[in-house]
Amino acid sequence: MKIIASLFLASLVVLPAHTSAQSSGFSLKKIIKDSVKESQQSASKPEQTAGAPTTTSATTPTMPGSVGSTPVKEGVVQLDGLPIPGSPGLLLDSNSFVKFAGSIRKPEIGGISLGMNVNDAMPLIKKLNPAYRIETLKIMVNNYRGVTAKAGPPNAIPTDQFTVYFNEAGNIWLVNRHIELPKDQPLLLDTYKTALFEKYDAQNTLISERNRANYPDFAWSFGMNGQQYASHNLDSKSAPCASLPYTKYVPITDSVIIPNNFRNTCALALTVSAHMQSKTDLIQSYTMLMYSPALIRDVNTMNSLQAEYLKQKREAEEKARANKPQF
Repeated sequence: MKIIASLFLASLVVLPAHTSAQSSGFSLKKIIKDSVKESQQSASKPEQTAGAPTTTSATTPTMPGSVGSTPVKEGVVQLDGLPIPGSPGLLLDSNSFVKFAGSIRKPEIGGISLGMNVNDAMPLIKKLNPAYRIETLKIMVNNYRGVTAKAGPPNAIPTDQFTVYFNEAGNIWLVNRHIELPKDQPLLLDTYKTALFEKYDAQNTLISERNRANYPDFAWSFGMNGQQYASHNLDSKSAPCASLPYTKYVPITDSVIIPNNFRNTCALALTVSAHMQSKTDLIQSYTMLMYSPALIRDVNTMNSLQAEYLKQKREAEEKARANKPQF
């Protein structure tokens, strides 16, 4: 897997474009246009270029995110898709994700996979449930762009809610689905587990800590080399997406909670959790969440924004050279 340097400026984090949720799709041109406008407004802010990933010495143990046989230093990616100051950068970016996804048994939720364009995904989402009402999400965290589809009585907890977040290029980096089952139609735990393992376990999956009886939570994650890990949660000792010690979980919508930071060794994470009826093996609701830190920002768009910002900065400086002080 190709190690890449981070190519973003923290000052170029863009404002949300209020996209339309009509059947014709979303205006990504408007998103990029608004992003360029915001980058111009950010000209007075200090530039913060993310650090590039570095390799460790031969004495450092190889991390789960090793690229080929080369060990890499673990870094921390923030909610905005950028490394924390001084941390090694992303090992996988949105340009590399397509190639990466082609090398693994790519998971999907309701036919929607990470990296898919939101315009292509929306017709598929609508087919999942004819009762869906499509809404543009009220952005709560980090200027994320997203839409959600809800079914069920208005002004009540949705019986079925499907949420996607997408980056500046319209490519999906997070998928979430929550389903509330009718009270007289619960799901048997064994049926739920069998279906999950058949759908998400790849042949080479490394499975650990997944033997808790009557425990309905499961997780899968992928390292940069395409190795899949499975457990009851992402914090399996060898998993590349395990939480860091100071990780907090942030609600980014009324139904989606994600970590406030990610390991740079995490290529893709998937969790499924369920709520069971008291003292039974019957499931009443369940939630699926899938994301990739590599897709939070689109490299090409951010490079374009950076180039435009620098161009206009140079032009402003050249124009200012003609001005002379009056003493």
